[in-house]
Amino acid sequence: MHDPAPPRPWSRSTLQQRISRRHVRLALLAICFTLSLVVYLGALPSRAPRTWTIETIVHDHDTSDLRRPPQTLLPFPDSPLQPHRPKTYHESDSPPRPWLAAVICAAQDVERRMLIRSTWMRLFRHVPFVPRFVVSNPGPAWMETVRYENRTFGDIIVLDHLVEDDVTANTVKTLEFYQWLLRSGQRYEFVTKLDTDLWLNAPAFWQRYLLPRLSNNNNNNNNNNNNNNNNNNNNNNNNNSSSSSSSHSSTYAASVNRTVIGQLYFSDSGYNTFAHGSMYTMTWDMIQLLVTLQDRYQVVTGEDAAVGILMHKANERAHFVNLSGQEKFDYDDTDARGDGTAYARTDTHPYAQSHALHGQHAIAIHQLKDKTLWMKVAGCFTERGVKPAPPTAEVEPAPPFHVRWTDFLHSWGLSDAYQPMFDAIPKELLHYEHGDLICDDIWNLGPSASGYP
Repeated sequence: MHDPAPPRPWSRSTLQQRISRRHVRLALLAICFTLSLVVYLGALPSRAPRTWTIETIVHDHDTSDLRRPPQTLLPFPDSPLQPHRPKTYHESDSPPRPWLAAVICAAQDVERRMLIRSTWMRLFRHVPFVPRFVVSNPGPAWMETVRYENRTFGDIIVLDHLVEDDVTANTVKTLEFYQWLLRSGQRYEFVTKLDTDLWLNAPAFWQRYLLPRLSNNNNNNNNNNNNNNNNNNNNNNNNNSSSSSSSHSSTYAASVNRTVIGQLYFSDSGYNTFAHGSMYTMTWDMIQLLVTLQDRYQVVTGEDAAVGILMHKANERAHFVNLSGQEKFDYDDTDARGDGTAYARTDTHPYAQSHALHGQHAIAIHQLKDKTLWMKVAGCFTERGVKPAPPTAEVEPAPPFHVRWTDFLHSWGLSDAYQPMFDAIPKELLHYEHGDLICDDIWNLGPSASGYP
C-alpha cells in the first residue's frame, strides 16, 4: 500500500481547513456592513433636512399633563407689591429703575428666596435693578406663608391662575409672567429671567451689557436752562439745583430693540436654538412680541425652547447678544484650585460650559443648588464684583482623577467635555447675511459669534 499523496497547498480541501466557519461569518458581516454604509451615504443628499420640532416631553414630564388643577385655585389675598426698598428723602423724586431681575421659583421655596435676598440682591442693591420673585398659586397649605412673606418684603409676583407644579413651571410659567407684566402697568427697558440656583454679578452685567444699550434722557434740561437764564442773580444756586435735579429726573430708554442677551443654546432633541434658560434678558418690545405670538400659537413645550419655536412659527428675527463661557457657566467645584475657595485651578478651561471662577469676567454662575457652593461663590464677590483671586500655592493640589483623565483626553482631541456652548450648534444652522451671522434663521448675532454689538 502506498501512502496517499499530500494535498497540494492550493487545493480546495486545504483552504477549507485553514478558513474556519467563524472567519467566513465575519467576512460576510463586513461585506454587508460596507454595502449598507455605501447605500446610506449615497442616500444622504436626497434626505430632507432636519428641522425644529415641538417637544412634548420636558424634564421627564409629558406636557399633555398641563391640565386643569384638581381643585379650584383660590385667588391670592391682597398683598400689594411694595417698592424694591424704602425711598429716602433724597430719592423721592428718582425715576423708575429700568431693569427688572425676576427669579422664577416655587412658592414653597422660602429658604432659597431668603438666601438670594440676603446675598447678591442685597450686595448689589446700588445697581438700578428691581428684584422680584415669580411664583404660581401657593395653594391652601402655603397661602398664608407666602402672603406674610410678601407683606414683609414686597417682592413676590404671584401668578395665582397657575397651579404650582413641575409641568407648569417648566412650560408656560415664564410666558404667563410676561403676560402679567404687560397687564401690570409697569414698564422696564430690560427684563431678566433667572433661576434660583444662579448667582448674578449685577454690576458687571449692568456696566458691560445694559448701560451701553440705554440712552439717558434728561427731561428737565430745557427747564433748568430757562431757569438759569431768568434768574441771573441766583446763578450759582440754580447751577447746584440743576445738577442735583438732573441726576434725579434723568430716565433711561433702551437704544436697541428686539434684543436678547444670553447664551445661545442648541437643543438636539428639538433641533431648536434659544437662550439658555438659567438666565437671559430681553428688551421690552421683545416681551410684547412673545406675548402676542403665544396668544396666537399657544405653544406648550419647554419654557425657554418655546421662545425659539414662537419665533420660527411667525418667521420673526431678533438680535442676539451671546455671552461667552467665561461670563455665563455652570459652576464645577472639581475645577476649583482646592484651597476652599471657588477660584479655578491653573489648568482650567474658562470657555467650557462648566468650570470654576476664573478672572474678572463672570456674570452668571449657575448650578449652585447646594447652599455650601452658593456661599463659596458668594465669598468671591464684593459690592463691586469679583474679588481678585489670591495667589495660588506653590504646589497646587491635584484635581480629582476624573478631571485629570478628561484633561488627558481633551489634550489628544478625544473628548469634547470642554466644548463651548456655541460650538455645539450645527454648522448648517449658521450663515451670513450682509455681514451678519444668522443662527437658525431667527437670531442675528451681528458680525461674529460673540453676539450683536
